Amino acid sequence: MQDNNKLIELIEQMACGVNMLSPKDLSELDGLQTILNEINQNIATINDGPVQLLEQARGTGSELTELLQKILQKEVKYTNKSIKSVTQVVSTLQNLVEQITESQPEDGSIPSEEDSSQSDETTPQEISIPEEDVPLILDFITESSEHIESAEAGLLELETKPDDKDVLNQIFRSFHTIKGMAGFLNLTEIGSLAHSAENLLDLARKDELVLADENCDIVFESIDMIKKMIVALKEAVETDKPITAQKHLTQLLAKLKASAEGQNLAIVLDTPEGQKKDQELDDILTDQDENKSKDDFSPAKTKAKTLSGDEKIKVSTVRLDDLLNMVGELVIAQLMVAEEANTNLASEHSLNRKVGHQGKITRELQELSMSMRMVPIAGVFQKMARLVRDLSHKAGKKINFITSGEETELDRSIVDKIADPLVHMVRNSIDHGIESPQERTNKGKNPTGIIKLRAFHQAGNIVVEIEDDGKGLDKNRILEKAIDNGIVKANQVLSDEEIFKLIFHAGLSTAQKVTSVSGRGVGMDVVKKNIESLRGKVDIHSTTDMGTTFTIRMPLTLAIIDGQIVKIGSDRYIIPINSIVQTLRPEANQISSIQNRAEMAMVHDQLLPLVRLYKLFSVVPTTEDPTKSLLVTVEEDNKKCCFLVDELLGQQQIVIKSLSKGLGKLKGISGGAIMGDGRVSLILDVPGLMELAQS
Repeated sequence: MQDNNKLIELIEQMACGVNMLSPKDLSELDGLQTILNEINQNIATINDGPVQLLEQARGTGSELTELLQKILQKEVKYTNKSIKSVTQVVSTLQNLVEQITESQPEDGSIPSEEDSSQSDETTPQEISIPEEDVPLILDFITESSEHIESAEAGLLELETKPDDKDVLNQIFRSFHTIKGMAGFLNLTEIGSLAHSAENLLDLARKDELVLADENCDIVFESIDMIKKMIVALKEAVETDKPITAQKHLTQLLAKLKASAEGQNLAIVLDTPEGQKKDQELDDILTDQDENKSKDDFSPAKTKAKTLSGDEKIKVSTVRLDDLLNMVGELVIAQLMVAEEANTNLASEHSLNRKVGHQGKITRELQELSMSMRMVPIAGVFQKMARLVRDLSHKAGKKINFITSGEETELDRSIVDKIADPLVHMVRNSIDHGIESPQERTNKGKNPTGIIKLRAFHQAGNIVVEIEDDGKGLDKNRILEKAIDNGIVKANQVLSDEEIFKLIFHAGLSTAQKVTSVSGRGVGMDVVKKNIESLRGKVDIHSTTDMGTTFTIRMPLTLAIIDGQIVKIGSDRYIIPINSIVQTLRPEANQISSIQNRAEMAMVHDQLLPLVRLYKLFSVVPTTEDPTKSLLVTVEEDNKKCCFLVDELLGQQQIVIKSLSKGLGKLKGISGGAIMGDGRVSLILDVPGLMELAQS
């Protein structure tokens, strides 16, 4: 088998070399001639393969040798046409070699999953990475990840546009490039898988095969397997251990070969009869959880985080150039201010002007620095597209998944954290929202449901909407469940939106049946908590048999907020601008109390709770008389209240500083900020303060 591996490596190198040929450089053929001689020698030593295939391979090898010699001796002109001839012969030889090597272990039979699994478990092929190859491997990991994402996006698009040759060619090129890079680095397994998938795609390009249904599923399987192999490769580099062999690779290669030859896939698919849909859904979600667990808890990633925390994002060179120029401008401005301050003749007007100029540059530098952390949300959207595809197929539902705003940029830290909430919400749209094709037909709807995922900027926030045209939320059932669970009282009057938001309570589920997709009541409360941790909020709009829309609003970045600085006694506090509805100085008749306990303020015909912040923070106010103070009306999750403060000091952008870990999580405080005079002001957490005031 080792000789066969060597032969495959040589033929891969030959194929890669042919792809790089140019009529301008004849010397490249010398290297190919040397590789070809080794290939012919290896083929000559094989005695246990099919005789006909061996004869064809030896004949093709001789034909290729003769063609190369004629070109080198200038008997045949070295043009694009002759390069094409060489490429065709190499491709023929490559296919013959693969058929020979694949036929040897099982005498031409297609291995079953049990056989391949047992083989993988008993004789895993672990490959060590030479130290000198590590930099190249790291580049390969980055580039191949991009190519495989491009292939996956293209394949998802191809399912909706099966006749789009440009998309098909894009997918083919992605696999072709991965194959070439893997061959150069002797990553045989990745190269072989990419090559087998490439062959299948090439047949589709030539209209000899339709890339749909089972064929499309196999290419998706190949993408998933290459992703796992890239993860294993990364772990091997980071831990300095051999590359972990992948189970079921042999079976997948057999599937690709069978599909390319037009064989019945049932002979290689080892799926037990009568397997339930729930189990199929379990498999999808288990795979995702395993991948997530590997990412989060693998020793390699732990080591990488511990040593360097070296997460990388791509940054535009234009932004880098702007950053360098801005830093230069800032240095010049600082020197000008310092010079002015040291000059006895410095006028106040001149100094203020130069300080203002320096401040302008500093703000621009801050904005530019923040923009360098911005990444498109496209990667998250692509994962959702794949999730919808897999879950809808397994659930037996037809769903058209439409995305818009993929180019919308937001902070990298938010992109990483928004994926989980979106997964939960998309799952619920598929399981609870979209009906079965038969049910939709009975309702007079199109059998194919629609799920739309949109992202856009609005008023300094990022907005993500998940909309479906399904059955909508059942208000009566939600309310009934909430009453049964003791979340609300039976006689409590709630608006539609308040009823819809009850689904965010832990343990509340209206599902008739529990599956791995949903129904346990543990998903939407996690969604709410995750989004609130991003300083965001979720709104719900739903209409019976028309569908449901979830709207998520979040800040563009977690590092900076626009804040209103308020003063209470001698202390300053910061209230996020997004939470403020209005400020006013109340009249005496606007303030009232309930049973001498809770104070209320009448604002625009609404009776709102009044919170004296100086009591919560144990500070001495300038005055306790509300009519001599100010009321700041804040709103969170459709609930309003009024904060009593002494005065407003202005608005500004605030750089958020986290509280010390020793303090833990303080309800009502979300962080701190260092002010211009060097003192620290606390940033108020509006939802937390509302809870404190209510208690």
